[in-house]
Amino acid sequence: MDKFYLSPNVSASERELSARRIFNEPERRYLSLEARSMAYGLLGSQSVPPDVTESAVQQAVALGSLSGEEVDAQTFEALFHAVSLNPSFKIPVWFVSMAAPSDTWVC
Repeated sequence: MDKFYLSPNVSASERELSARRIFNEPERRYLSLEARSMAYGLLGSQSVPPDVTESAVQQAVALGSLSGEEVDAQTFEALFHAVSLNPSFKIPVWFVSMAAPSDTWVC
């Protein structure tokens, strides 16, 4: 099947279909339509490694799940640039644990 997509006889529209990515439920929930469009454009352009875009998507989902809000295109772009500059960029775990509500009260 991979040979089919790599064949020079494959039309541009078939290559485009093979490059399509399906966003899962959390990705659809936490990425705005504009942010998903940016991700599609980056993946389709093949100007950056796909793993950089995928990492930016995952960081955006993490941020969105923390805030409970959709990540807009501007925020996604900032995350993408952060991952581009440092491929190991991750939203710090301490931020996640501090952002989560706690049932502990201190008097």
